[in-house]
Amino acid sequence: MPKTLFLLCGEPSGEAYAARVAREFRRRFPGSPMVGIGGPRLEAEGVELLLDYGEISVVGVTEVVRHLPAIRSALSAATDRIRRPDIGAVVLIDYPDFNFRVGLAAWKRQVPVIYYIPPQVWAWRTGRAKTLAKFTRGAVVLFPFEETLLRKYGVNAVFAGHPLLEELEPWLDAAPSPARFGIPAEKTLVGLLPGSRPGEIATHLPILLEAARGLSARFPGLHFALPVARAALRESILRHLEGSSLPLTLVEEERHLLFRGMAAAMAVSGTVTLELALLGVPSVIVYRTSWATYQIGRRLAKVDRIGLPNIVAGDTFLPELIQDECAPGRIVDALGAILSDASGRGKLRDRCLSLRDRLRGPGPTDAVVDMVAGEAAGAWE
Repeated sequence: MPKTLFLLCGEPSGEAYAARVAREFRRRFPGSPMVGIGGPRLEAEGVELLLDYGEISVVGVTEVVRHLPAIRSALSAATDRIRRPDIGAVVLIDYPDFNFRVGLAAWKRQVPVIYYIPPQVWAWRTGRAKTLAKFTRGAVVLFPFEETLLRKYGVNAVFAGHPLLEELEPWLDAAPSPARFGIPAEKTLVGLLPGSRPGEIATHLPILLEAARGLSARFPGLHFALPVARAALRESILRHLEGSSLPLTLVEEERHLLFRGMAAAMAVSGTVTLELALLGVPSVIVYRTSWATYQIGRRLAKVDRIGLPNIVAGDTFLPELIQDECAPGRIVDALGAILSDASGRGKLRDRCLSLRDRLRGPGPTDAVVDMVAGEAAGAWE
């Protein structure tokens, strides 16, 4: 009887990568059960969900404190499930503070742990690399420099390409199609990306909407699009849009095709900024969090830029407006400068597209499943 693969992710971007791993695992080991924490995409790949990650998808000190009961309950459910003898291996995807606890629990049970997208120790809390080496059999990383760094700490780290290139492959060179979303072809499309967590929506969407109003007054030919990261966020987004007269379209499907038609975007720092860049869309990168979280992060951070495209490029070529600078007027000025300079915008687009070559590799999904197969030999027979 084959054993069970346990997968755990804590947010939409991680779930997209986890779903690809589940699909490839199911292809190689048909009939082997999978269980874990995730969302509908993971469930659609045949993973039995212990619970939906929406209950624990939070960021920042104050949000974590408010959600502690749900987080503790989820942690208990995950560790209890891992203690059962049918678990053959654990794949952790991103979500480090939670996943480290689960990983250590699995290690104590001598269950092989593979970490896909381990924590960014190059950015802060470098000491976690030693803990990572302790409880993992392998790690598949997002960036080439991470492999070198983690191997110094004893982690069996592999860079096999960025998973976004796998995820985005059908749209990398797709022709823009604004009509598919009901957007007039003659309009200049600008994206509003307020985040994928409820707390991020509450913090950022009012700021982005005010900036959009300022841009609309300055550039009458604009149309805005707001992709809904998860269906559960739609209601809260609609509340923010009540009474708005902005030329704005909500989009819940084919977001990557939508991105291909954008001239520029204002986007909350995170995976989406790299998605946009790889699809040729320059963005103004923004982020605001609680005072306490910001102060802690500022003291611990080891990098001088926050946007993933800028980190990959090694240069802050896209504007970053963080904390107090994340204000409507500053966003209007930064994005207005991009929109008013067609030549400069073309150069930014070219720099964005050049990141594809930096992030190519043989395939991270295969690398994860190879590790699972190799480190848990015999579990799936």
